[in-house]
Amino acid sequence: KECDWSSDVCSSDLLGPREWALGDYSIADIHLFRLFWRFKGSFNPSRAEYPNLFAHHDRMMARPAVKKTIEAEAAAGYDLPA
Repeated sequence: KECDWSSDVCSSDLLGPREWALGDYSIADIHLFRLFWRFKGSFNPSRAEYPNLFAHHDRMMARPAVKKTIEAEAAAGYDLPA
């Protein structure tokens, strides 16, 4: 299937059931996480509509470094998406 990489639907489809975007955890996962976090906060998509991206988001949110970064950004007054 050919996709336009700017399409959120294609990102979800291409991620599929893989745990990480490129097989192993990489910078691509950090980028995908930030993009989906903003998309999720702005458009409030349903979990059923984007199950793979939500699963990836959940895995990222469980990472200690992500938790630590979110806490530091919140403490600094950064306006975090919901």
